[in-house]
Amino acid sequence: MVFPRSLSDTLSKRFNLGQFNFSRIKLAIAVSAVCSLAATPIANADVQEVPESELTMTKDLSFDIHKTLYYLRYLHYSPKSLDDEYSSRVFDSYLKVLDPNKIYFTASDIEEFEKFRGKIDDFLIRRDAEVAFDIFKVFRQRLEARTKMIRELVKTDFDFTKNESLNIDRDSYVWKTEAQINDEWRKRIKNDTLQQLMAKTPLEEIRENLLRRYDRQRDVIFQLKGEEVFEWFMNSYTTEHGPHTTYMSHVTAENFNISMSLSLQGIGAALNTDEDYTVVNRIIKGGPAEKSGVIKAEDKIVAVGQNEGEMINVIGWRLNDVVQMIRGDKGTKVRLDVLPGDAAPGSPAERIELVRDIIQLEDQAAKLSYIDMPNGQGTTKYGVISIPSFYSNARQVGRGGGKYVATTHDVAKLIKEAKKNNVDGLALDLRGNGGGYLNEAVSLTGLFIDQGPVVQIVGSRPNQRSVEKDTDINVAYDGPLVVMIDRYSASASEIFAGAMQDYGRALIVGERSFGKGTVQRPEPLRGGDRKSTIKFTNAQFFRISGSSTQHKGVIPDLKLNSGREDEEFGERSYDNALPWTQTQAADYEPGTLPLGLVASLSNKHLNRSEESPAFEYLRKNSERVLANKEIKSLSLNLKERQTQRDKREAQALADLNEYRAALGLESVTSDTRKDNPLPGEDEHWNTVFHEEAARILHDYRKHTSAVITKHTIDR
Repeated sequence: MVFPRSLSDTLSKRFNLGQFNFSRIKLAIAVSAVCSLAATPIANADVQEVPESELTMTKDLSFDIHKTLYYLRYLHYSPKSLDDEYSSRVFDSYLKVLDPNKIYFTASDIEEFEKFRGKIDDFLIRRDAEVAFDIFKVFRQRLEARTKMIRELVKTDFDFTKNESLNIDRDSYVWKTEAQINDEWRKRIKNDTLQQLMAKTPLEEIRENLLRRYDRQRDVIFQLKGEEVFEWFMNSYTTEHGPHTTYMSHVTAENFNISMSLSLQGIGAALNTDEDYTVVNRIIKGGPAEKSGVIKAEDKIVAVGQNEGEMINVIGWRLNDVVQMIRGDKGTKVRLDVLPGDAAPGSPAERIELVRDIIQLEDQAAKLSYIDMPNGQGTTKYGVISIPSFYSNARQVGRGGGKYVATTHDVAKLIKEAKKNNVDGLALDLRGNGGGYLNEAVSLTGLFIDQGPVVQIVGSRPNQRSVEKDTDINVAYDGPLVVMIDRYSASASEIFAGAMQDYGRALIVGERSFGKGTVQRPEPLRGGDRKSTIKFTNAQFFRISGSSTQHKGVIPDLKLNSGREDEEFGERSYDNALPWTQTQAADYEPGTLPLGLVASLSNKHLNRSEESPAFEYLRKNSERVLANKEIKSLSLNLKERQTQRDKREAQALADLNEYRAALGLESVTSDTRKDNPLPGEDEHWNTVFHEEAARILHDYRKHTSAVITKHTIDR
């Protein structure tokens, strides 16, 4: 399911992955773009270039190789053999990091580099990565030459009536000759110009924008220090062990540690890199981004500006540098140029402004709402508890700091409140919940079962297995229960949902979850003021049934009819992700839902959703976004490109107005839609899903009642 623009529950893929150990496993609820460091522009007129002589191995970096190889060989959950085949993959990965679009290195450069393909393993064993610097120095030379060429191309009076196109299918890219690269850059600059023309930017301003953009990209590369280049290379090695195994220089490690904070300052968004773009992965509840309603998951940030200052294009920039620009003190402004996540390739960016603020853990607390369903004689009340993360401030309170808040503690209170209000069923909304404290997932499970195992954790060493259990025999709620999940529900969310499914305690509703079932452990490589770190996978979660949540995620009992599943999402979209596996089941009593329940409820939901304007709109939006992902080339004919854009925008607007009409609302235009949100604004789609959960609970009760009545008559 791909959500419309007004939904903001999301998941961070990389910079929101936390610190783990067997006693308390934590998935960070903080994010790298929300920390309290001042924003500092990366590039300026006085660029301090790093001399080539400083781009070389040092004793510290050699020591980092030694320690990294040790951890990945002896403590990684799935160690890999360091051989020629592995060396070849690292070689390709490093070239992809430097030149993912294959527009700087020539085919002859690659032919010259080929002598290193099978030797990187030997270099690493000798604690040597000088090859990384040798290749990077050539990259700097090629970048310098391309930047000079781009400065001339920007001045070109392009013919936008000519029928030609730009290939954006990265899987089809090959290394090219010098002449082919020159033509590729001509098309890219032509596309850059055309795209801004479509946004009605004056030509001279476009040229100034492009000159600044490519000059800054050049400056960023020439300011990279040796340890930063080394970090790129080492991650080409570590990520071959899996997407969550990462080498961090001391700067990156500091950012990672800051992201573990429970009191956050900034815009409240987690960021990741996808190809050349900085992408929003998760919107933090209670943060400026969430409150604004104008920036969503999967949006791409293409430019950043401070207060009223210059907008700096950040396409192709390193994630750390973009994060550094977005961070800032409470009360300061940051402006972002954003490409909406559901926009077609080549669409113009939208400018938004956010005021940085502090985000407290309490802003992410569980919340209770009610849905009243007609029952023929009156209404039946159902409760919905939204749980944005598995949080706890127990450690801070233990040090004398503030009021105690934790997921299980708060949900238990909300259950008591719901029971006082005589609810006949309960839904737990874990959509967009990226995880949190493992012990909170375990104790939350205990609110709905008497006692028993909840999750198994299998380590990298033989017989390293632990089972986390609920030992409290008290049950807070034993009535009809629905657990809502989506593709952004991950880690602790998947553990809880999986346990509820294995015990047959709840009906799991929604779409397949993210599929992160691995545990990471950070270890410092060296001490002192410049402490580097290796974060590696050292264990895996397994459900009590023995099934892994890794890769597959949790499959819902009832899949909501809100759109096709995106196969290129979640853990399964990562290169080198661990596959789904099984282990032995824990000692527990498996449970099942009432006979025929799932089939009956699924049929009723399907019939209802086919007639629902909201679910029809969701399905259309899903198809539109998936169709955008299939676009492999961009026309460089201005009229044709405008026609394509206008057609897509007209269809999206028609779908929206069809839905608005079903709600009794007036139609909007592209200019007025922002000022005419759907009823309830950001909560609109939450209400849609919560009402459907209530209908499912209503059918659940009727089905169970009918089964009980039939059994009574049969007796």
